[in-house]
Amino acid sequence: MSVQTDSINHSEIIHVKTRSVSCDGGVGPLGHPKVYLRIPDGQVACPYCSRIFILDGDGADETH
Repeated sequence: MSVQTDSINHSEIIHVKTRSVSCDGGVGPLGHPKVYLRIPDGQVACPYCSRIFILDGDGADETH
């Protein structure tokens, strides 16, 4: 997973390899409630902190 910052709106951009991701804001107690997101078409933004998760490759689905 790689992280970069978008200089225009200061959102973190995180490259992932799976379509299912979770986000908690990443700042320990200063973060936000953990949310689980699904990447349908290449990218998704966290509704709390606006982090952008970009799918690299095909995006294997995880099965449990």
